[in-house]
Amino acid sequence: MIMHPRTGQAARVHYAKQPAEHMPLHGRTGVVRIVTRGRGPRNVGVEIDGQMVVIPRGNLVAMPEKTSAAGTEVGSGGGM
Repeated sequence: MIMHPRTGQAARVHYAKQPAEHMPLHGRTGVVRIVTRGRGPRNVGVEIDGQMVVIPRGNLVAMPEKTSAAGTEVGSGGGM
């Protein structure tokens, strides 16, 4: 689970074993575009294959950051 998602962060959608077979987005990867703040449900807007979908924060797994030959992060996007 991603506790503190960041805009531009790569993430993979993951559901528990039993409901996963009924969830078409299970195992798909995307990029975090919108992070909710404040009280209420902790949902995240994730862009998957060019389409924005809303995923509960608890169903996202962080993808490892890619690094370039210079050792700097690539594709982190960062910022708010």
